[in-house]
Amino acid sequence: MLNETELILRLMSGEESASRELVSYFGDRLLRSAYGITGDLQIAEEVVQDTFLKASRGLNSFKGNSSLETWMFRIMVNTAKNRMRSNWIRRVISIDHGQASCIPAPEGSDPEHELLQRERRQEVIRCLRELPVKYREVMVLYYLEDLSVRQISQVLGQPSGTVKSRLLRGRDRMKQALEGREVY
Repeated sequence: MLNETELILRLMSGEESASRELVSYFGDRLLRSAYGITGDLQIAEEVVQDTFLKASRGLNSFKGNSSLETWMFRIMVNTAKNRMRSNWIRRVISIDHGQASCIPAPEGSDPEHELLQRERRQEVIRCLRELPVKYREVMVLYYLEDLSVRQISQVLGQPSGTVKSRLLRGRDRMKQALEGREVY
């Protein structure tokens, strides 16, 4: 279990092992969410790297009004959104460049089942990428990161009602998109 207060104090004192612990604890989760939001693994990796840089530079501004987890995800989401707003990034990102295959299949499954599962995951990820960012970010934080509506509200700086509404609309859009495709 992460002791946030102790970790923050260690980070503020410049302890190198605290930085490694922060990256170890949040790195994979931030990368998974950044990938879900941006739809591009390389951009997601850059977003996560920028997130850690911004967090280390802005650590003195962390007031403790939210959890360290919420603060880190807020930085990541804002960084990802800024990257997605760039016209250059929008032109470069292609939905069909196959990075969805980097998500591992469940252990012990037979090859045919594994192939079907991979195709389903790729189709779900394509549909997720097609959602507007405001729906995609809440879907990623809720379903991939298991953050509560309250936590997402804090991360995004939006009222809980807005988050709930975006979750509902995001689910509806995903359902409509998946109904038109062969995903069972």
